[in-house]
Amino acid sequence: MKKFIASCFIILGGLGVFTSCEDDRDSNPTIQVPAEFQLNTPAYAGSLINLANSESIEFTWSQPDYGYTAAATYFLQVSATGQFTTSMAQADADESGTAVADYVAMDGVNGGSGSYLSANLAKALMQLCKWEEDAVPSVQKMYVRLESKLAVSGGISYAASVFSNVVEMNVVPYYIELKDAAPEIWYLIGSCIADGKWGSAIGTSIIPMSIIKDYEYDKKTGEGEITFTGYFTDGGFKMVKTPGSWDDQWGDSGEGALSPVLNDGGSKDFKPAPGYYTISLDTKADVMTIKAADITPTVYETMLISGDFNGWGETAMNPVNVTDAMAGHNHVWSYVLELAEPSGVKFLQSGWSPNWGSAGFPYGVGTSGGDNIPVPAGKYMVVFNDIDGSYSFNAL
Repeated sequence: MKKFIASCFIILGGLGVFTSCEDDRDSNPTIQVPAEFQLNTPAYAGSLINLANSESIEFTWSQPDYGYTAAATYFLQVSATGQFTTSMAQADADESGTAVADYVAMDGVNGGSGSYLSANLAKALMQLCKWEEDAVPSVQKMYVRLESKLAVSGGISYAASVFSNVVEMNVVPYYIELKDAAPEIWYLIGSCIADGKWGSAIGTSIIPMSIIKDYEYDKKTGEGEITFTGYFTDGGFKMVKTPGSWDDQWGDSGEGALSPVLNDGGSKDFKPAPGYYTISLDTKADVMTIKAADITPTVYETMLISGDFNGWGETAMNPVNVTDAMAGHNHVWSYVLELAEPSGVKFLQSGWSPNWGSAGFPYGVGTSGGDNIPVPAGKYMVVFNDIDGSYSFNAL
């Protein structure tokens, strides 16, 4: 009897092994890589689509036959020629400058359909064709296809791509002024910053960091390296991405001397020993450093702003760091500038020596004797740092 029972357990165990193998095959299917999949032609594809008068265009498709129901990501590609050899991203990354883009890839979506804003499709055609404002055609061929990718390594990278058929459409494009994304700017806030009240007003309670001269920021996201040099006390400060919000913040982890940590609502304030420091932040890599600055900058009692708006006269700016602890150490100045028409602008000391300017707007790094800053009509909170000549014009 004992032998029979033992035999039963062996048989059941064997069945368990076979069942386990079957389950493993189901959870780890063999991936097929098909040659193509079907992007459906929209019912309205035969009509003339006015991109300026339509909100979005819906596309549907059948999933590639991967051999199982796969969680693929789909990227719509837009072309003005029907050629899909070089993407806009590849052309932008070409250091030789010889690559010419013939398609633009939209952001990825999941599922069997996607709705794409007509404005984004119009922008893609504008990026490819680069029409002058008075030379936009009344009708333009627009070719689209899909690229399907399977995520691997937790979504960090993608497996081999599969492309759909190409769908041709007739659209009415329109002119779009192409601009790179503005640099991503973060702001200093704290007891030793501006009025020390931890408020959200730029130039009053918070100070914007500055761009780096001649640095190339990500054209799509604006990410890259920004900086700030100034005098800090041990009163404490942090950095925020959006004025009035703590969703994105840099603080001190408390694990060592000035140890930056991102997005920790429980982080401490930075409290360096009083002195001059340079803060560097890479918004793409999320890396921040605070280092002592071996400088002895001139401390100005006043700062002036001049331009077409005041007949190139001399108008006083306001000191930004106004707490008692910062007395004698202010290097940041603000001014509310309201322009009914465009104006050249500069920062200066009386007698125009020194004076700071550059051709950049709304951010820049002025140099003594530099260009007039070209400021469009509008209302701005202007912030200027006399240590490095950096400035920002913040729309109000």
